Amino acid sequence: MDTPSLSNDRLAAPAVSVVIPVYNLEGYLAPCIESVRRQSYPDFEAIVVDDGSKDGSLAEIRRLTAGDDRFVVLSTENRGVARARETALSRSRGRYVCFLDGDDWWEPDMLERMVAAIEERADCDIVCGNYTRVCASYRTVVREGRTADLEGLGYLREVMTFGVAPSLWGKLFRRSLFDGTLLHYPMRRGQDTLVNIQIACRAPHVRFIDYAGYNYLQRPGSEIHRRISFDYCRSYAEVVDDIFRRNAVRLADSGADLYRLVNELWWYIRYIDRSSSPWRGGDPYVCRLRDQTRGLHRILSGFFSRSELLMFALDRWHALRPAVVLLLTVRRWGTSLRRRMAH
Repeated sequence: MDTPSLSNDRLAAPAVSVVIPVYNLEGYLAPCIESVRRQSYPDFEAIVVDDGSKDGSLAEIRRLTAGDDRFVVLSTENRGVARARETALSRSRGRYVCFLDGDDWWEPDMLERMVAAIEERADCDIVCGNYTRVCASYRTVVREGRTADLEGLGYLREVMTFGVAPSLWGKLFRRSLFDGTLLHYPMRRGQDTLVNIQIACRAPHVRFIDYAGYNYLQRPGSEIHRRISFDYCRSYAEVVDDIFRRNAVRLADSGADLYRLVNELWWYIRYIDRSSSPWRGGDPYVCRLRDQTRGLHRILSGFFSRSELLMFALDRWHALRPAVVLLLTVRRWGTSLRRRMAH
């Protein structure tokens, strides 16, 4: 592990610790570091963690952060973003914690506005920011599905149904939420959601601000575009089950069984949301899932769209696979059209 010596300026604990895991050497790393350096809110430290990749990213991080005592450079040997975040959290000292991946960057007033929002109310634990998304083909403001303050386990429902974006880098968390019981599961996809589910089990008080200035340029080969295997869906469901078991006391009478079912169904729908995915509708796991959802259509319609529930219903029969593919194609065209019209 590598870390610079602490200067006198770093003896006092800062208000905010910005955690930046770097798991690939990308061209976006330089603007990411620069966006943190330009923050108008001065009382922060940035923990930049190289995940042990042998691509020269550690040397590049040192070059980009040289001469700025607010940046602490660490290196791990795990080669995984989950463990890199864990390492950074163990070394960070701020009252609040936020995250930023190496291919993302912020507007200069992001930290200032988020700190002001979380300190306006003594009981506020998390601040969620709406943000501007930037891609090669469009730029648009992306608002959270829910923008009114959330109390208690309401945050769990919104995270499970993606009413609140599962990403970590649009949020500012109180340090107390990251204690020794919070686990960073090394899953390829959905890591942010898993962290948020664990935090949501603690019934936090959540605030929203209209605009946090978050800009995003997706990495080439991002996990978001990789196919999800059937086994991955089951593994992810098992992890969520583990989280709920560890928080059984907090979740008493809160509908944890329903959330567990919603999680399994959400990931299986993501699996069939690939036209080339092999049909698995006859698998015992899916048959059990289908049995559990029987009679719950009205309730599940509050979590899933009509087209998603229709896909799941049609998936019962292999012969109807072409109909599922057609429905998927229409949904993708509709999503693309709405996105471009928003531009």
